[in-house]
Amino acid sequence: MPFSRDTQRSTANETVEEFIRSVAPSADSSASMLCTDGVLTPHWRAFFAEALKSSHAGVTATDRHEMLQRALRESNQTVQRRIEDNGVTYNVYADAASQMRPWSLDVLPMIVAEHEWQTIERGVLQRVRLLNDVLADVYGAQTLIKRGLLPHAIVHGHPGYQRAAHGIVPRGGTHLHIAGFDLARGPDGAWWIMSHRTDAPSGLGYLLENRMIVSRLFPEAFRALKIERVVGAYRALMASLAAHSTKGSASHIVLLTPGPFTETYFEHVYLARYLGITLAQGGDLVVRNERVWLKTLKGLEAVDVVLRRLDDVFIDPLELRSDSALGVPGLMQAFRAGNVVLANAPGSSWLESSAVLAFLPKISDALYGEAMALPSIATWWCGETLALQAMLPQLDQLVVKPTYSDKARRFVPANGKQMSPRERAQWAARIASAPERFVAQSYLPLSRTPTFDANAAQMSPFIESRAAMMRVYAVSDGERRWRVLPGGLARIAPSGKEIVSMYRGGSSADVWAITGRVREDTAPLTTTLTPISDHRTTLGISSRAAENLYWLGRYTERLDNSTRLARITLEALASNDEELPSTQQWLSRLAVENGLVAEAVPTMRQSATVFERSLIASLTDRDAKRGAYSVAATLAALKLTAFSVRERLALEQWTLVAASEQEFHAVLADDSPQQVGLQTALRALERLSLNVMAMSGAQSDRMTRDDGWRMLSIGRQVERLITLATALAEAFATRTVENDTGFSLVLGLFDSTITYRSRYLQRRDPEALIELLVLNRDNPRSLAWVSQTMQARLAKLEATAMGDVPELLHDRILPHSWVATTLAPYLARSARGEHEAIVALLRSVVDEASEISTSLSQHYFSHAQGMQSLGAAGTRDEQSNPDDRTPGAGK
Repeated sequence: MPFSRDTQRSTANETVEEFIRSVAPSADSSASMLCTDGVLTPHWRAFFAEALKSSHAGVTATDRHEMLQRALRESNQTVQRRIEDNGVTYNVYADAASQMRPWSLDVLPMIVAEHEWQTIERGVLQRVRLLNDVLADVYGAQTLIKRGLLPHAIVHGHPGYQRAAHGIVPRGGTHLHIAGFDLARGPDGAWWIMSHRTDAPSGLGYLLENRMIVSRLFPEAFRALKIERVVGAYRALMASLAAHSTKGSASHIVLLTPGPFTETYFEHVYLARYLGITLAQGGDLVVRNERVWLKTLKGLEAVDVVLRRLDDVFIDPLELRSDSALGVPGLMQAFRAGNVVLANAPGSSWLESSAVLAFLPKISDALYGEAMALPSIATWWCGETLALQAMLPQLDQLVVKPTYSDKARRFVPANGKQMSPRERAQWAARIASAPERFVAQSYLPLSRTPTFDANAAQMSPFIESRAAMMRVYAVSDGERRWRVLPGGLARIAPSGKEIVSMYRGGSSADVWAITGRVREDTAPLTTTLTPISDHRTTLGISSRAAENLYWLGRYTERLDNSTRLARITLEALASNDEELPSTQQWLSRLAVENGLVAEAVPTMRQSATVFERSLIASLTDRDAKRGAYSVAATLAALKLTAFSVRERLALEQWTLVAASEQEFHAVLADDSPQQVGLQTALRALERLSLNVMAMSGAQSDRMTRDDGWRMLSIGRQVERLITLATALAEAFATRTVENDTGFSLVLGLFDSTITYRSRYLQRRDPEALIELLVLNRDNPRSLAWVSQTMQARLAKLEATAMGDVPELLHDRILPHSWVATTLAPYLARSARGEHEAIVALLRSVVDEASEISTSLSQHYFSHAQGMQSLGAAGTRDEQSNPDDRTPGAGK
């Protein structure tokens, strides 16, 4: 927190209430902070008392206003920096300008008083138990439908009702392991439940990140208010999931995600890392003999619990949505057989229909003899004649919603208050024609929560009110037992708007719940995300993650090589020296081979100017529109691959990759987009080279030497072997090594100039060149070192006995097996100007490396021996879901 301790003073000259009114003068702005008598609520008094400590004794109200505004602005900057550094995103794919949009978090928390929280907690616990019992009945005896307490049209007519789940009794009778409840506070201060999230509720990861950021900004206020920490609820959830499995604490748990193209993928990664479980996509899992298995580098490993963030309709193409490429064929049968715990159990999404709210009071009374402790917003299902007759006359005071999720049209609720008489008549006719398809709810003006206005002018009010809703979570705590997570995720509408939606530009806030259970909290607030995985065994690395790590290695190496080649080529063009034809031909060939220019571009010798402009233009082309897949395209592929395995990378590694792309394009943007200058391009490439060196260092020194790291290293060696062997073969084929300029450029491309000169001075000797760049096992840029390192990584991966050759390298002749006498005949012919033999030998190395890559893919990634790939990522069309969310990603 930026408020210094050495500037504390008494506020005797001005009450806290008076000061807050000065910075939030409107009634709306201060309403949620003041009691009915105009006195600041105790919790906000405690919070702002900490903030006002930053004022010097005797300073004026103006000074105090300025200091508090500056302190909150600094806190807000800290929030934005943490979000950027941590890569917290909410991906909006309809937003073409920014697909990976930074998460929005307000610096001020939403504080819930103890008496309010106790009511919320009691009501949420009652409701999650009720919803679980409703699911048990609907997929069992269906007595609620038979007794008329629940209309069959709401259940059986809803696309979220899964007939394949009928008759399945989940282990422990727990259908709901996580349930989210969206609450709103009315103008009278009472809390109302607006909706349920029971299929694959989102937000637990964002909630955790919000808490870690905001609590560290205001640690004294956090302790003074005795806010309960949330870690206990996450631990209870994981212990409960394990307890529901037959394996108990030895259970293997995976988090099933739709993949990196869902808007909440960040929190899937974040949760998997925090909970200490494996992040898996549908293609990572396979069902055999009614058991679920994870495809890993070591083979198949059993999975006992699937915590799904994939909507249930997508989880099994055999029994549910047949066109889904996101799920696992046979998963429902494994669940039916009791061999896997699915959290949540499939078939719960129909409970998210607003129509269900209208019938819960009677169901609660019938099952428990209890009234609802926390009421729902007044709701009428128009499929009931009496309800239809009651709501139509008051349509101007109601909000109309769909009974069933309208995925194709993304139904936007219609507010009767905002309709013209003609529009209301049209809606009335529409409802009357198919009443069962519509739900009407009372209009509830949302209460406001205080937010910090970072754009407020100096000495202007800087606390404004915005409409807000709060999502509270109930998590399982044993068989048919739950606990409420002490806090929540507040979602705030944009300034001046009433619609609360992160998709539509809203922001979030941390929810501080005063539960009354915290007596003294002196433990330091955590500064890092520490996994809570002490009670579980871990699974091996999945084949998908291994493949992404392999390509992460290849793209990193490719970026390094292409950046170096681009610099060497542009520097040669900038020197204004008349390059020899052989050198020009070599650089031109390598530029085409490495995607720096398209094949149709004239060579350096034909038109140096056109070649230069084409190469520079391709640097920024992310989509290879010009026929080249140059630096920007490789950098974009590297970023996407790194994003896909964020759960296995240190935060600094991901930040470095994202920042490198941003910086590269920022430097190039210094010039006109139509005409980037040569010197600007060189400056961007030089800076990128330094960043790639940092990436390489992080991969080398900041990653555990497990099978995932070995696969990444193998990817780097394969790419390096292909690139360098190709470059050296072309150098001999074009006779570039026969002139001093070309010879120096070859050494520069291999990053071996200093080493060569320290050994051989300025002597140009092809034999010495071959010794250093091909045979030397101490030079990490030599072909022998690269192939030897690749063999060592494969041997460790395959657990090959010392001295034995890994199976994938059997019958392959690689440079580390060569000796000087092996190459003597080739060098002798080259000395006579006959380079064909050594060129063919070097090109055979390229072929061998390419075949090794293919064999790796078949053996470890696609499991071609005995197993077919189960599908890749689904299309955007199949991922259409309500609430403006991406495919199958939970709500």
